[in-house]
Amino acid sequence: MTKQTAPDPIARSTRDDWLRVALDALVSDGVDAVKVFSLSERLGVSRSSFYWYFRDRKDLLDALVTHWEDTNTAPFLRAASANAPTITASILGVFRLFIDPDLFDPRLDFAMRGWALGDGSVRRALD
Repeated sequence: MTKQTAPDPIARSTRDDWLRVALDALVSDGVDAVKVFSLSERLGVSRSSFYWYFRDRKDLLDALVTHWEDTNTAPFLRAASANAPTITASILGVFRLFIDPDLFDPRLDFAMRGWALGDGSVRRALD
């Protein structure tokens, strides 16, 4: 019988895993819930694995803002700048974002706006 070793926490989590649980914490409980220790517990990995992917908590928070810009803001910019045959078609292109959850996450947007109330750098990103 061979001795089993504990799974390697680095191999069990990825940068995307950390971002996913951080986004979930942000949306469900606000930015104060985005803490390395609580996220590691959610992932079932050691805190030290976090530092393979992020320098510190601020680096993770910056990644959350970038994710929001890429997934929630960029679609609006694309829709607003897209050529449309009529103003109605243009407006419907923007409205489509609110219907398709793959294009816009309203819960994330609300979470970001709540975060921005207490953080000037996030407020500037929203502006």
